Amino acid sequence: MRGLAEYVMLGRRQAIIIVLLCGFFPLLYFFSAAIVALVTLRKGRNEGLIVLLWSMLPAGTLWAMGDSSPMFLMLGTFALAAVLRKTESWQFAILAALAVGLVTQLSLIFQPEYLALVESLVSDGLQEQLNQSGQTEYTVEQIVDLLLSFYGAYHAIMVIVCLMIARWCQAALYNPGGFRQEFHNLRFDPRVMVVLLGLILVALLDIPPLDLWLPLLSIGPMIAGLAIAHYAVAKKGGGVIWLVMVYLTLLMMAPAIIMLGLADSVLDLRKRLDNAGKPGA
Repeated sequence: MRGLAEYVMLGRRQAIIIVLLCGFFPLLYFFSAAIVALVTLRKGRNEGLIVLLWSMLPAGTLWAMGDSSPMFLMLGTFALAAVLRKTESWQFAILAALAVGLVTQLSLIFQPEYLALVESLVSDGLQEQLNQSGQTEYTVEQIVDLLLSFYGAYHAIMVIVCLMIARWCQAALYNPGGFRQEFHNLRFDPRVMVVLLGLILVALLDIPPLDLWLPLLSIGPMIAGLAIAHYAVAKKGGGVIWLVMVYLTLLMMAPAIIMLGLADSVLDLRKRLDNAGKPGA
């Protein structure tokens, strides 16, 4: 990825070539979004906008074919990169990602064909289960609502991941170790986290429409939890196995990582870890 970043940074023409080449392929258009973000972070919003406009060609083509995700990804990642460049704050960038996820979630109202496709797939799957076991625990509507509740969260996470890739590339080229330090220090303002916690609690009470936004609202605390976990592992000299355990915990017990992020915002766990390592502490 570093070699690709070096090539992109040679000039606008090189960046446009790569976003066009990667943009048409489902497994590669994530790199197009990361390149748009890298150019924006390094060269500014105006230069990033030019590369973004070129990335709209493959993204628009895929949208016409029924896949709107590349369009949301390009626009969302550019917006996050512009926010991060201006504020130098991952908190604001992640909050911007939540806004992108919310807009994406609401866009489902204008995607009846996609909704019909999801409902059809779920209906076919339940019918097959009904034929095999003779019963099913959930209705089609319940499963469709559950799946669609992750739609905005998925796009929010993807724009954050693309932004992180871009920031890592920028650091690798111009500020070695910079991204690692930024991520380790990622911590939400307690007031922001209290608001997010309140919204999460309302969502847990199944109060619409927040009940459908629970995955999206949990992204901020989750990333903050991963950041403090990475910091703790590095502080204690833990190896890769400890990071593997962190991500296994995320997969199997995501609320634990979310609670860790919430706790760090209020208690400043980094400061406590630092003090614990001092003589006489």
